[in-house]
Amino acid sequence: MSTRAPSVVVVGAGLAGVVAAWRLVRRGFSVALLEREARAGGALAGEWREGFAIDPWPVPFTDGDRALLAFVAETGLRDEWLPLRPVRTQIAGSERRLDLRGRASLRRIPGIRGLEALRVLRLPRLLSRYADRVDADWPAARLDDRSLADFARLYFGSSVLDRWMAPSALRGAPGDPHEMSRVQFLLDFQRHGFQHPGLARTGLGEVVERAAGELPLRVDCPVRGLKLRKDGCLSVSLEGRALRADAVVLATDAAEALRIAEPLLSAAERDFLSGVRYLPCVAVAAALCRPLDSRPREIWVPRSAGSPLQTLLVEPGIASGRVPKGRGFAWLRATPAFAGSVLDVPDSAVEKELLAAFDEIWPGAQRSVDFSHFFRTQRGAPRFGVGHYRALSRFARVRRDRRAAGSRVYFAGDQLVHPSYEGAVLSAERVADAVCEDLLP
Repeated sequence: MSTRAPSVVVVGAGLAGVVAAWRLVRRGFSVALLEREARAGGALAGEWREGFAIDPWPVPFTDGDRALLAFVAETGLRDEWLPLRPVRTQIAGSERRLDLRGRASLRRIPGIRGLEALRVLRLPRLLSRYADRVDADWPAARLDDRSLADFARLYFGSSVLDRWMAPSALRGAPGDPHEMSRVQFLLDFQRHGFQHPGLARTGLGEVVERAAGELPLRVDCPVRGLKLRKDGCLSVSLEGRALRADAVVLATDAAEALRIAEPLLSAAERDFLSGVRYLPCVAVAAALCRPLDSRPREIWVPRSAGSPLQTLLVEPGIASGRVPKGRGFAWLRATPAFAGSVLDVPDSAVEKELLAAFDEIWPGAQRSVDFSHFFRTQRGAPRFGVGHYRALSRFARVRRDRRAAGSRVYFAGDQLVHPSYEGAVLSAERVADAVCEDLLP
């Protein structure tokens, strides 16, 4: 007689939820993937307009995004996504390319002052010293004792912080170097340091949606809460019905996870989830009538420039790509400080200001804009401030104890690993491993 496959409900069909569900289905679980919105994708859900793939938050990737690239390959979309289109990185105000090819190239970062160009050569040696305390897969709690700004000024100098360390750490997600833990930068450099960035040929949101289409997905399906059944299983309350599950994975932001599971959580779990903070995000995607460059280009905007922009990305079109051949695309992301200051300002006014800032950095760019799309969210990237990695370490210990005591509620999301798409995938893989360890013989 065959045994019943353990049932798992995954709440949230963003990147972390889809990866977790994908892994669990392939390990023999009976999975239900629930999404409260009308489609999968979460924050990555974009749209097609006039041949353009309008992605909310596109970023360059490198070969260091191993878990993400492996997932794309598993979905069968590798040939559509790869090879990555090489990106030329520049710092606003300099025409020189930022081309890091090893330790010696660090001293040639544009805009770094004399002696500080020599001090930055210390970084690889420091990383070697920290090697046993910087793990890309687990929190580096012992180094979570100072901000990136304090770390950079102490060891390298303020121009190194402004022109390189802060912008590079903020490539994948917004942040404030004066609040951000230095661990976030160390993990970023460990993963991407001297690797060359590139743009995928299709949007990550499209990958997530197509992968979700192969899973038992239910959209327009908000979850009201969780209850513990008398038989020890979990009851997932929906509108008008409930699902029985042996385990539940909450692949949502921390506030939503707390709302859904609060009655079943310990005080320590509630404290951690309630303490996670998010940064507001504001961005503009602009379709251009012509390419601004023959190759993709990323421009980092130093804090000292006083611009509302933190980074901008321009991409020329290619055949069968996400930008039509002969056209161009620009993506502008604001600083968190600017995003927080315009919460009550109309979208059209904020969009106009960001496009004007784009024109200051790239003169004449506004004349090439055919149409644009404005994005705004108050809970964008999780804050990885000083102390967050230590809190993650404590939370991981609590979770191990709770699992040993029989808890079958799990959590996934970039707030548990690193504020990046790679972090979201790693969190999903970790939670899938935990479910297998707890439920499979």
